[in-house]
Amino acid sequence: MRDRQWVGCDYFRNSRKGGICRTLGTKPDFGAWLDCRVTARVQAKNGIKGNATNGTRQQDAPVVAGNSNSLVDLSSASDLVNLALNLARRFFVTLGEDVPKTTANTSSGVDPHSNRTGTIIGFKALIWNGRDITDPKNAGVFKNILVTLGHMGSAQDKIRVELHNTIPDVANKFASLTPQESQRVDQIVVKYVQAFSDMDQVAENAFKEIKNKRQWALSYPVDLRDSQGYNQHSIQSVPDWGVTPRLNWTSNVGVDIYDAKKVGRNRNGGSASTEFQFRITEDPKQTQPILFSLSGYGQWLTNVVPTYKVQGKLTIPLGQKTGVSLLISVTYASRIDLIQEAHTEAKFGFTFDAAKIVAALLPSGFSH
Repeated sequence: MRDRQWVGCDYFRNSRKGGICRTLGTKPDFGAWLDCRVTARVQAKNGIKGNATNGTRQQDAPVVAGNSNSLVDLSSASDLVNLALNLARRFFVTLGEDVPKTTANTSSGVDPHSNRTGTIIGFKALIWNGRDITDPKNAGVFKNILVTLGHMGSAQDKIRVELHNTIPDVANKFASLTPQESQRVDQIVVKYVQAFSDMDQVAENAFKEIKNKRQWALSYPVDLRDSQGYNQHSIQSVPDWGVTPRLNWTSNVGVDIYDAKKVGRNRNGGSASTEFQFRITEDPKQTQPILFSLSGYGQWLTNVVPTYKVQGKLTIPLGQKTGVSLLISVTYASRIDLIQEAHTEAKFGFTFDAAKIVAALLPSGFSH
């Protein structure tokens, strides 16, 4: 009887981290058991739901890198197997290496300035973060949560009182209830389930409202090469807007400086780009969703004709906790390097989210 009743909560035991939920299989606890029964009724009423991420954390190399799979930088920090330092959640430092496709100076059509290995240093400041839950401007979003949370706590207390009054010694024999007693438990829970259902809905609405707010960052990435290659400097304004829970829009507008140093002429000007990122994965519980991005890019520099690019990109996570994703992109460019003709190129590569990898490697107690 005990095993039969407890197996109905296996999804609960396996889907949550931390605390007693990890040891329910060997030492069930009355409080956790009751939480499980309530959760089962709430999910039966609402459907299984969960919070989602909007996929706007940048994992690819900055656009300034020649081997980047992106045309647009996002307002969050980038992780390119790099050192990404998050200072007070608003300032980011990125370090990495730009390895060109070829280092041969005589390669046909390849600008000799751009085929040198470079060191990438990037600074990004999140000036306006509408998604910061600690921002006082978002206090109103959580006011309803606190009220609803109070109602849920009251409902939970009433469930406990009725269970103790209806089923003697339920705290000790909950794992071996008769079918009639188990049915009575569900009846009591259903009586108060609306308070828990309301809490789920209010929390989900608050999450969507916060996630869809806007961000704005200033970015300064630089690609430093030796004396035979350009030093590329870029100062970018990066607005970011969650248009819908599954669609995010980002734009880059800024100044680009190509310092030729001792060889050739400098190239100075600006660039503008935009990207729409769509979340293909419908299940909101997936923290690493499949994403499709469509972006456009234009650059206007002195001493060279303008460059225009259009790109489609697919991001496929390799598991939900690995922090590793496969990127597949197809890019059309009006010209490349010294070749004054259109070019289409397909790329694939892997990106690594340092934060997720570190979290996966830490002991479970550190993930709280």
